[in-house]
Amino acid sequence: MDRPLGVAGKSIIRRDGKILLIRRAAISTHDPGLWELPGGKLEYGEELVKAVEREVSEETGLAVAVGQPIKIWHFSKQPFWVTGVTFVCDYAGGAVCLSSEHDTYAWIDPAEYVNYPLSTSMKEQIEAYLQCRG
Repeated sequence: MDRPLGVAGKSIIRRDGKILLIRRAAISTHDPGLWELPGGKLEYGEELVKAVEREVSEETGLAVAVGQPIKIWHFSKQPFWVTGVTFVCDYAGGAVCLSSEHDTYAWIDPAEYVNYPLSTSMKEQIEAYLQCRG
């Protein structure tokens, strides 16, 4: 069965030894109340790194320096088959100002992720970050 394809980028934003998680608002149609990493789907013709910068800015108000990719993942979100790439990003400026998609945020020690109910595939992305930083 042919299905449209999508590409998404997520970000592990580092600041002072912590990473940023954002919680999906209760009104969300996908994983309401669960925590995730900032990011989202590419727009047609957009480069992946630029999409990560844009999505982070739209969702959090922050500027980031996008670094190395650490995880490639896949999921189905009807009608799309999506391939995602998670990047390590460094905080570059701004204050957190969430979009309406999210209702709160937390800067956490990366190992504390187990204390947060996570959205689809977030656990694997954070664990990839923990493995690559040693």
